[in-house]
Amino acid sequence: MDAAAAAAAATAAGDEEQDQARMDAIADGLQTRDAMRLYNWLTQRCFSDCVVSFYRRALGKREEECVRSCVRKYQLLSTASATRFAHFADPNNSSSAAFDD
Repeated sequence: MDAAAAAAAATAAGDEEQDQARMDAIADGLQTRDAMRLYNWLTQRCFSDCVVSFYRRALGKREEECVRSCVRKYQLLSTASATRFAHFADPNNSSSAAFDD
């Protein structure tokens, strides 16, 4: 390999690293955006479902229990969904039939 080819290979490797760094930054930004959207959606959903009185500064006992239950249900659903998607995404998993409906 001559010097020009080596320089071209080094430049290509540097470009690949820069591209990967840009893609990682974009992915991080998208994950942050999605997490904020999810947080806002869940907050709005649980608030709308659970808070019925605006006469106090603090939540009532029933309202607080409702909000906790709402968030807990979402977390359980989210965990189960993520587990199922990860199971299907695993190409080495031969037991995906166990999850078939």
